[in-house]
Amino acid sequence: MKTRSVVKVADFGVARVKDTSGVMTAETGTYRWMAPEVIEHKPYDHKADVFSFGIVLWELLTGKIPYDYLTPLQAAIGVVQKGIRPTIPKDTNPKLAELLQKCWHRDSAERPDFSQILEILQRLSKEVGADGDGRQKTKSGFLSALKRSH
Repeated sequence: MKTRSVVKVADFGVARVKDTSGVMTAETGTYRWMAPEVIEHKPYDHKADVFSFGIVLWELLTGKIPYDYLTPLQAAIGVVQKGIRPTIPKDTNPKLAELLQKCWHRDSAERPDFSQILEILQRLSKEVGADGDGRQKTKSGFLSALKRSH
């Protein structure tokens, strides 16, 4: 019997509606998924969520916890001081790898908006064989299909 993995994204009561300034402060979150500007207690905007989304996307792609070889605090220090990012598997579709790297950019202004991310993922979905309804033609699913075959 084949088991299916189910992805659940949870909000631990810290989400909020973007206000007119779009700038937030205070450290809220989990170090392994936090953007450098959040870790450093600097003002941040929705682009911090883009960074975190990139980490979650990597996690879905690999099935691993980011920086699992480090403690959460070591991961935070590494992200800020050394610019470490999760290792992208070599067999990842180059366009997905590029998207991940853009999401993780140190300069938040260089990160894409979610509307751009959605466009990129939709184009990738078409390229790897999803049908017009967004359903995957392959048994392996969308993220698996983004790994190049050997």
